Amino acid sequence: MQDISGNYDIFNGELVWAQVQTGFSYSRGIFMGKHIFSLLFLLLAVVVYGQGFTGPGSEGQIVMMSRIITVNEARNLPNDSWVVLTGNIINMLPGGRQYTFRDTTGDIALDIGPKEWRGLSVDASDKVEIYGEVKINRGQVHIKVHAITGTGRQNNRAGQAVTITYPITIIEAMNLPHESFVVLTGNIINKQPDGKNNYTFSDATGEITVDIGTKEWRGLSVGIFDRVEIYGEVKISRSQIHIKVHAIARAEV
Repeated sequence: MQDISGNYDIFNGELVWAQVQTGFSYSRGIFMGKHIFSLLFLLLAVVVYGQGFTGPGSEGQIVMMSRIITVNEARNLPNDSWVVLTGNIINMLPGGRQYTFRDTTGDIALDIGPKEWRGLSVDASDKVEIYGEVKINRGQVHIKVHAITGTGRQNNRAGQAVTITYPITIIEAMNLPHESFVVLTGNIINKQPDGKNNYTFSDATGEITVDIGTKEWRGLSVGIFDRVEIYGEVKISRSQIHIKVHAIARAEV
């Protein structure tokens, strides 16, 4: 448990419990006011940590770029960094999933699976915006795309997964098709006791389980009172709905 600081005393778990025991022993069961408040504050201020946190600005730390950047900037980021790019897909490369993306600073290869298109069709003249991860393999850099939007043609058949790149509510997300891409803003209020990467995410409309793997934290550490923005996919299994998170950042105030 990390020390909690502010206008209050600094405690770790052992010290607080020692103070509570002392309060009972020497005050005949009566807590000092500040001990009660300190204990309540400690219990409320549970901190949710990204696994493998190495600290902001550490060398080689993967990053989360929620603003649009250039191809040239993306090429200089560490492996698994989250990026948003805007430009044009100018051709398809051999293999059926590989494409060449271009903006004013250069070209980069994209890996876009069938699912990630979500009914969108584009040509070289259509402006697109992509959300994905930097991948570096043997010195070669490409982007693994998780979502794409653009000025092309959209297939709106029934049950088609959709791409929504502005914040929506939990209730709205729960009514979308399986594998839809969403952005949600709210709070992570606890880590679920299932031994997996599941957390409870809350906004004004309700709660939903979010699956956040080690990599997806990208060095971020948040508390239950910190508003966050998550980028991920709606997953529906046996009528249960959760969000598979691809990226998470502190929400802008």
